Amino acid sequence: MEALFHAFEKARKLVDEQLEQMLTSHHPLTDGLYKAAAYAVNGGKRIRPIFMFLSGELFEVPVERLIAPACSVELIHTASLIMDDLPYMDDSKLRRGRPTSHLVFGQDVALCSSVALISRSFEAILSDFQLEETTKLQIIQVLTRSFGFDGLSGGQFVDLKLKDSEAKIEVLEFINSRKTAALFIAAGEIAAIVGQAEMAEQEAIKKYAEYIGFAFQIIDDILDLKGEEHVVGKNLQQDKMNFAVLVGLEEAQNYANEYTEKALQSLEIFGDRAHKLKAFSLYLLNRIA
Repeated sequence: MEALFHAFEKARKLVDEQLEQMLTSHHPLTDGLYKAAAYAVNGGKRIRPIFMFLSGELFEVPVERLIAPACSVELIHTASLIMDDLPYMDDSKLRRGRPTSHLVFGQDVALCSSVALISRSFEAILSDFQLEETTKLQIIQVLTRSFGFDGLSGGQFVDLKLKDSEAKIEVLEFINSRKTAALFIAAGEIAAIVGQAEMAEQEAIKKYAEYIGFAFQIIDDILDLKGEEHVVGKNLQQDKMNFAVLVGLEEAQNYANEYTEKALQSLEIFGDRAHKLKAFSLYLLNRIA
């Protein structure tokens, strides 16, 4: 576990430094937009970039080749959080331990910064000299899929329109596969693409990512019911339908355990090479924030 935490700190440092450079204003008239974007990005746990780096180790990818893609995934993730927090979405007041972006900068600027972050995520890939042109195109295809109709946007739509009376396990799995698992899958798939992994290994890391994405969201749901806001760092959605509300805390934990076990089984193809990802799965399962 010590090796895992060392990997965490190294990944966070690399990503935070690159994000700071990417979100530096180049014109005084847009300083406010950059400031809003940087505000939203700061303070994240960087779970998805960390996962990408750990996946990259499986495929012997030099970390330098994954910094831009890891930042791109984090930018898209942050953009989705800004949108989710808006009053006409989840109407959240707290994110990453601070007031949400729209409360600080206004809904208009928050929305502009979200769109700008998605744009910058593509710029990061296209301008990265570490990546071949064909690899860039493959990565962009993965990223666009992750937040489109079959990704974050589709999941958020179903979540917004879901009535409590219509909630069932299959529907919540559909939502979680898109709102949460999609970016985990993207992170793992991008690492496999850059590492030119064999198809069987690509499919294995994507399946692992899907299962830890499911487990991650269910733990979030559990924390929404029994966590503390100052620890979790966001508003607790205690009145919102989710796994923990639908089946209860104990059964929700059982589902998270089962998904984690399936994730671990997906790693068998990698043998001992996947020891950090195994530890990563258990870290996510046992987190308190």
